Amino acid sequence: MLLADETQIMNVLGRYTRAHDQRDADSMASLFTPDATIEIVDAVGSADQLLGRLEGRGAIRDAVRQMMAPHGARAWSQNVVSAPIITIDGDEAMVDVQFMVFSIIADQTPEGGWPTGTFGAQGHIAPIEAGQYRPKLRRTADGWSIVALRIEHRLQMAFG
Repeated sequence: MLLADETQIMNVLGRYTRAHDQRDADSMASLFTPDATIEIVDAVGSADQLLGRLEGRGAIRDAVRQMMAPHGARAWSQNVVSAPIITIDGDEAMVDVQFMVFSIIADQTPEGGWPTGTFGAQGHIAPIEAGQYRPKLRRTADGWSIVALRIEHRLQMAFG
């Protein structure tokens, strides 16, 4: 069964968020064309400030490997996208989607087990990133691929 273009495009974005959460550099890079670019922007307030630019699939792969800290033994991130707006013009597409990334840290089971009456998920979830993903995609022989991605952060980003 052939999926609609909109579904195929959202599947690319879904694979992007999973690769982000898994820190999977090869899967992430495979979603982009060889000459793709990523712009990371501080979009807090009224003036956008370019924080960084990646050019090419190799640079994207390297950035995931070098700049995204691995999760701890009981930690994870969950990248959630919502409210997509998709515009398709032939073999080109633009997406504007909101995102929020959550830090998830599972509690350690206490020695001797959970106390009587403990119920449900045990741990902490906190939002750590929010903003807009604005990918431009192109239909290729292998399906839709990201040509350019603009990541607009709505929380101040610090790299120290």
